[in-house]
Amino acid sequence: MANRVMISSVICGTAIAALISVNVQAQSVTDAQLAACATIENPLQRLVCFDQLTAGEKPTVAQRKANPEDRFGREHKEVTQGAPDKIFVDIVAKSKDVYGFWVIELSNGQRWRQTEAGTYQLPDGADYYIERGVLDSFFLGRKDINRRIRVQRIDE
Repeated sequence: MANRVMISSVICGTAIAALISVNVQAQSVTDAQLAACATIENPLQRLVCFDQLTAGEKPTVAQRKANPEDRFGREHKEVTQGAPDKIFVDIVAKSKDVYGFWVIELSNGQRWRQTEAGTYQLPDGADYYIERGVLDSFFLGRKDINRRIRVQRIDE
């Protein structure tokens, strides 16, 4: 009987020591490492970073700082600080959808679609801008006229 108690206490003590050593190893992740993973914008890369930290590896994902212009028009999906109120753009392709609304592609790869009825001329070589309105709205305009149309960014 005493032999069983001794064996049980040794097994229990070993199990507790193993649990404590796992906790000590898990605590070796610093707050700075967690903060670095938390700043990664891409959800998949952020998850990989946290997984690597919990596995005891050094994170290999390097974060690329996003240009505020890249996020322009997507603020309703994510909170973006430092986004400009107006950007000047070059239209490289333009077409009309089945409803007669303009769909334009910009030189920076962004795609925008007209969201309100009305005619608007898009001559080649004009100086265009997209500016922020209220309540996450955006407008496409030209420098040479005082008219603009409501647009929405459609690329993902």
